[in-house]
Amino acid sequence: MGVLLVSAHRSGSGKTSLVAGLLTQMLAEGRRVAYYKPFSTSPDNDPDITFISETILADTDSPPVPTPLAPPRNGSNSPLLPEEQAQTIRQSLSGIQSTADVVLIEGPDAVSPDGEPWSLPIDLTGLLECPALLIFPYADGLDSQTVLRAVERFSPRFSGLVINGVTSYRQRDLEQGSLAQIRNAGVSVFGAVPEDRVMLGVTVQQISEQLGGRWVQDPVNTDACIDRFLLGGNIMDAGHTYYGRYANQAVIVRAERPDIQMASLMEDTKCLVLTGGSEPTDYVKAEALERDVPLISVTGSTLSTAEALASVLERATPYSQTKVERFRLLMRQNLDMEALSAVLTTSS
Repeated sequence: MGVLLVSAHRSGSGKTSLVAGLLTQMLAEGRRVAYYKPFSTSPDNDPDITFISETILADTDSPPVPTPLAPPRNGSNSPLLPEEQAQTIRQSLSGIQSTADVVLIEGPDAVSPDGEPWSLPIDLTGLLECPALLIFPYADGLDSQTVLRAVERFSPRFSGLVINGVTSYRQRDLEQGSLAQIRNAGVSVFGAVPEDRVMLGVTVQQISEQLGGRWVQDPVNTDACIDRFLLGGNIMDAGHTYYGRYANQAVIVRAERPDIQMASLMEDTKCLVLTGGSEPTDYVKAEALERDVPLISVTGSTLSTAEALASVLERATPYSQTKVERFRLLMRQNLDMEALSAVLTTSS
């Protein structure tokens, strides 16, 4: 039975996506899995726990996810864990270990909610005597010395590194530069996951919530990921040329323009946002129903709706089955899954 703690250099590194992808992969391999998140700033309603429990672990024989604790707030000195919390965490882990082949622990980030480095994830690996995997965001670059210092803090329980969100035109530079230096220092690197538009997208449900929209018909494919918005208007290009350029798009168009709506429905449009508050024509509704394209009606103008959606992609979350499957594919394509599996099998 293996236990692995996953920590991140900072918030937004992709830790939950990695944990969800690993859980899904292990379930597909027929392993019994358990998930545990010891600390949460929202212990009674943690979105990571809710998503993984209700989406990934639903209809499996995985044990219920233990209730998390509020993180300690007594500074950055080690050790952070009060004995009472330490005892609760040991008991929670013990309660799910016996029914699983692998336990994945979504540990705290290497920095506190206040943005300061702290020892909590390191303390947890010592308390639970388990290895740690560290995920680092690529962002605008990767400083090898910063990575090596972070890895050193987890020694001797550090098991490997994952880099996430590498832009396509920087992958070669990364491999020949920072990653080469990190590997030469003796650090185990499982691989680098490239930046991906699906992972950066938002779901149709999130769009509806952002706009306060009304479903014109029974909602379908609300989990579909949208990574691009197009404005439907008078354009010079043919419908196929304009609307056929991208996958995973939502089109914002006035409800009174069935011609534009039909042209966009003929292509790979995942959602229509109908502005102005009017009801679309019956044949548009029938075509959308046939193609499983959800229709969202809003009362605002096309311009105000586009402005309202301008920042929605910045608030993308990992809470989508589509994203879980996508990240699992990216893992299998870019990470050393054999080495990862060995850590999960031998850790304890």
